[in-house]
Amino acid sequence: MRSSRERTWDDLPWASHHVTLIYLQCRLVCRACGIRTERIEFADAKARVTRRLRQQIGVDCQSMPTSHAAVRHGVTWGKARRVEKAFLAEWDRTRVKRQPRHIGLDEIQRGKGQRFWTVLAQADHRRVHRHASAVSQCGGHGAVEGRDRLRQIPRAAARQRRARRRAPPRILSGGRGHARARRGKRWLLLRRWKTVRGSKRRELQTLFAANRRLFKAYVLREQLDRLWTYKTRPGVLNFLNGWINALRWQRLPEMDRLGEFLFRHIEGIAAYCDHLVRFGVVESINTTIKAVLRRARGMRDEQMLLLKLKWTTAHPIRSARDLAAFLTAQPLYSNR
Repeated sequence: MRSSRERTWDDLPWASHHVTLIYLQCRLVCRACGIRTERIEFADAKARVTRRLRQQIGVDCQSMPTSHAAVRHGVTWGKARRVEKAFLAEWDRTRVKRQPRHIGLDEIQRGKGQRFWTVLAQADHRRVHRHASAVSQCGGHGAVEGRDRLRQIPRAAARQRRARRRAPPRILSGGRGHARARRGKRWLLLRRWKTVRGSKRRELQTLFAANRRLFKAYVLREQLDRLWTYKTRPGVLNFLNGWINALRWQRLPEMDRLGEFLFRHIEGIAAYCDHLVRFGVVESINTTIKAVLRRARGMRDEQMLLLKLKWTTAHPIRSARDLAAFLTAQPLYSNR
């Protein structure tokens, strides 16, 4: 034995009393290994809290702000944040990782200015896959084919979600008398007719009676939803050609531009027939990223943000049985 000193660790409280563990930790001299510090079974190296408390704080931080978890357990905000990061890193290191088959690629704005993050998501498992440094391995596509046996999906397939937003909102021409009927109807026009009920449907009917060109654009947009029901590439091509031919003599330049846009990316759209991957999964992950940033009031540590996103998209806790895997009762330790 070279030396020894007392160390303290914060532990779970007993009733309403704060608990601090005090242990005499030794440093040993080994002829083969040199000087080594004694390992503690109930805590990690260089940690100031026990594993039991780390698990509790880590789980609480996933359902409440870090400051609230720090007040609840009687620790500082900095210690709670370090404990949460250690907890998430341990979970990410030991969790079961699935082999992705499809990876969706999208971008999200980070802060102010022209600063963007590239998001790689497992489109088949609804999880964040890797950070932005993995984009170089994708070669500009939504997925990679080769070593990881991923199926290749052209990035143009991600543009299918823009079709709904491009058509009717700009076709709102008419006299001044219809300005009140047109006001605030953009998101109502983006909804499908079968999902509109009651007074909202009557508002649409009034708007269509005042603007026949808008009614034509809405009907054509509803017909365009049938594009995703075809299972073969020739069927997609034939339907899109017929839909573009239906635009003749309609005096809808916005819809004409939409048809040209879809025809330029027909290869990416037709790829949906081979790989039924919905890119709404990627959009939902972008919403999850914004929700995590909004709840955290911003986050500068990108490694911490990636761990938070992996936990949020993986949903490891769904029942009391899942919670028991993180809050396991550890036995008491003795040197006897």
